[in-house]
Amino acid sequence: MSLLVKDSMSGKRVEVGESGGLGIYVCGPTVYDHFHVGNARAPLFWDVVARYLRSRGYDVTFVQNITDIEDKIINKANQEGVSWQEIVARYTDSFHERLEMLGIGLPDVEPRATEHIPEMISLIEELIEKGHAYAPEQAKGDVYYAVGSFPPYGALSHQRPEEMRETEKGQTGFKRSPLDFALWKASKSGEPSWESPWGLGRPGWHIECSAMVSKHLPEGADIHGGGTDIRFPHHENELAQSAAAHPDQPFVRAWAHHGMVTLTSGKMAKSVGNVLDVERAVHLHGRNAVRMWLLQSHYSQPIEYTEEILEEKRRSYERLMRLYLLISGSQSSSRLSDTMAADLRENVDAAMQDDLNTPEALATLFEVAGRAGREISTRPEASGEFGSLAEAIEEVMTTFGFDLAEELSTEVEGVHIRYAEEPGAEVLKRVATRERGRREKDWTTADRLRDELLEEGWAVEDTSEGPILSRR
Repeated sequence: MSLLVKDSMSGKRVEVGESGGLGIYVCGPTVYDHFHVGNARAPLFWDVVARYLRSRGYDVTFVQNITDIEDKIINKANQEGVSWQEIVARYTDSFHERLEMLGIGLPDVEPRATEHIPEMISLIEELIEKGHAYAPEQAKGDVYYAVGSFPPYGALSHQRPEEMRETEKGQTGFKRSPLDFALWKASKSGEPSWESPWGLGRPGWHIECSAMVSKHLPEGADIHGGGTDIRFPHHENELAQSAAAHPDQPFVRAWAHHGMVTLTSGKMAKSVGNVLDVERAVHLHGRNAVRMWLLQSHYSQPIEYTEEILEEKRRSYERLMRLYLLISGSQSSSRLSDTMAADLRENVDAAMQDDLNTPEALATLFEVAGRAGREISTRPEASGEFGSLAEAIEEVMTTFGFDLAEELSTEVEGVHIRYAEEPGAEVLKRVATRERGRREKDWTTADRLRDELLEEGWAVEDTSEGPILSRR
């Protein structure tokens, strides 16, 4: 089974994974601030892709780097009067904590830039030797990539060099062309530095990913992911470096760029200050709603965040879960159940194999749930005949990273009730009536309803955010 991925460079669908193995490289965070919900799109999506591919027997190597040396890190450290290592440690821990909040697993390899300085220096030396880079004597340690030495430059971002903007100002003014970019930066007072053939200094941003792809995916990346915001200049420069240094080796077979998360005020970005922290998003909506929101749009398209959209995703997820909980205790499987289970698996595979189409895969999930719900509304006893469909739904939802143990919630007569197992409308109404009795200090009613619920096997935990209902 192979996979078709729409390559950002050619615009064509590229077949990858024919051998059963897949190497995926995704540009990870620069760790200088907390990870926000817009940043979550890439790691969540690629975690789902890796989960899915492994569930279908692929041998996946998923690499996602951490940029732990960069101007933003140094600036943050200087602002706070702490070491750059302290900033890196703090926000790497924060990144990992927020991945866990969202149920996102770690990649197979999580390389850090500072662990690959020798590989970067070696690659820069190769580029100098082949005439693709230069170290101006007057610059006293800066090394630049010579964009004019690589005629295909601009192919990935579909730009012509004469139309491109200068992406970084030369620190010393010794660049041959405004488009040339730094591979190595001479040491400045108070900045971290490493020994190199050009003196003390540190790497430029772009060289780190070229070095890490080469080291951890020596046969090249089958898929290279990242946001549309870094297609140029970061990915364009990566490609130029790697293709120029190793023209006979494949670097990337398919580039897959994800769209940005936007607010009504524009792109969600730390530089603008309009970000929503992952911790708050999970608290407001739950991790499953955030996951549903991110996966119900194709990765290549921009996606908008609003409170209303996330609330709608929470409700749609809970509707799906109510159907799943209704049939999860099925003791048998009808012919209809078997057919629907087979259709679900087949259609999810078709969607994912055609450019990793998670919204189409989830649409299939909702479609079979709707069919099952209609059958049960017509014939209530059918709820016990959907064993194979319940198994298929659980398989797909688990593969897509949903937490089936996460509490559901609902509003009943102004009372917010959370629960893990569908209790039914009548039980929910009594829980709401009991909560109102507590608020009004009508302890007789509250105690009576609590005892009734206990006799029926329901325990109620009272919290400041509303009651939590669970099976005893």
